[in-house]
Amino acid sequence: MPTPLPNTIRLQPLDHAALDDAGVLQAPCLVIERRGAVVRVAGDLEWSAPSQPTGVGGAGWRWDGERLHAHTDRYGFRALFYRQLDHGIAISPSLVRLLSTGGDTTIDDDALGVFLRLGFFIGDDTPFRRVRVLPPAARLDWRAGVLSVAGSYARSEASDMTRDAALDAYIDTFRGAVRRASAGDGSHVLPLSGGRDSRHILFELCARGIRPSRCLTLRNYPPRGSRDIEIAAELTHALDLPHEIVEEYPSRAAAELRKNVATHFCADEHAWFLSLADTLDGAGVTLWDGIAGDVLSNGHRLDPKRLALARAGRAEDLALSMLDEGLLRAVPRDTAQRLGRDAAVARLADEIRRHVDAPNPIGSFFFWNRTRREIALVPFGLWDRVGRVATPYLDPRVFDLLTALPAEMFIDRRFHADAIRRAFPQYAHLRFDNDSALPAVRRPERTPADARHYRRLLKESAAYVWRAPAPTYVRRAWVVARTAYWRMKGDFSDAQVMPGVLYLAQLETMSRWAGANGRAGA
Repeated sequence: MPTPLPNTIRLQPLDHAALDDAGVLQAPCLVIERRGAVVRVAGDLEWSAPSQPTGVGGAGWRWDGERLHAHTDRYGFRALFYRQLDHGIAISPSLVRLLSTGGDTTIDDDALGVFLRLGFFIGDDTPFRRVRVLPPAARLDWRAGVLSVAGSYARSEASDMTRDAALDAYIDTFRGAVRRASAGDGSHVLPLSGGRDSRHILFELCARGIRPSRCLTLRNYPPRGSRDIEIAAELTHALDLPHEIVEEYPSRAAAELRKNVATHFCADEHAWFLSLADTLDGAGVTLWDGIAGDVLSNGHRLDPKRLALARAGRAEDLALSMLDEGLLRAVPRDTAQRLGRDAAVARLADEIRRHVDAPNPIGSFFFWNRTRREIALVPFGLWDRVGRVATPYLDPRVFDLLTALPAEMFIDRRFHADAIRRAFPQYAHLRFDNDSALPAVRRPERTPADARHYRRLLKESAAYVWRAPAPTYVRRAWVVARTAYWRMKGDFSDAQVMPGVLYLAQLETMSRWAGANGRAGA
């Protein structure tokens, strides 16, 4: 019997029973161990995740009695975790389920050092040294104790298309992607923000006579405020569609703890999506997700300085420009040394070099790392239970078109908005969030509700960390002292560090729990 996860307080129980109730420990998993001529196999001999009509999202494995074969689609957006055992291999779409089988749970300090400074893991890294995620277009083979893993990033040849021609091609290609993704019966649900990606999907759906039965907008945790709600309301009013506002869970700390497990400890975002996921009913529903629209067509994270560094091949300087040391304040000095910046820069620079020759090197890096390793955990993880998920920006024809265009075409971050206005001039007057060409959306103002949110987050985070079993990745005294200071002064400008503090404390606790589980089951 596995030992319970200790000292997790009542914010979000994460002992064995709670994980089991949440379905985490019921996730598919396969463990194969070979000792001499004896092979022991436990778990699911075969598992697959269905792909979309365009082939996106597929992944799976099959054990035929002698050979294990596993695969992912061209993007590798559905995470499949694997680890080599001393005498075998284990594989699962759930990192926590994989950990529950026992084995080495040593935290990978080099990979974690990048994550804490960047906000997502890169390449095929995970928080654990012996656990990897399969790459895009992966082919894993294990036979007689010999493992081979191969994969690659899809590349497009540079295009010399003019901007006008590219806009027209984008409009036509995306229209075809929505048509291909909308095949089938049932209702359609669209999470709608104030940005471009979900708006473009909405307009194309309505143009095809497919009116979403539900348009859902989150009232985000501070500091983002109600900007999305304001813009989404204007959109749904213009199209005479129903609009629902989904409130966040009152306890941000509890949402963060639950999110960490649901996203395999591989994301610093997404806690806000949990309440939205819980409002959805999967019976016959197609859920539309705008993943990758920003990075492929709107210059997300692209700026002239970063582009110049990439074009010059200055990978180390580009890596330095991306890293943020803020969360390291909460880490003990000796641990911070193990999570050293030099190692993080070197690891990040190695990954950057894989993208410097792409037509849009910044877009390529963020697509294959942040979008694949973090953002994809929503449509190919949290959304799975709602039914069919449609991701038209990942349609291979859309991807191949946009990734062939030079970064300079997106540097002003107007390409996607201009495409939408050209395709739908009748709605060109409707505002975008952060669009300087139209009347601005009001900046969120701090409210008494925001102050209550931060006070509760600080109180519950400090309580969690204080009760954690002797953490080595978090300075408990610093967390408690800073919490008291922020609450006393009413200045919460630095309080956003707390979700990261919770992540570190829970990651270490999970590592110890998994290690004890493995020893108990040995």
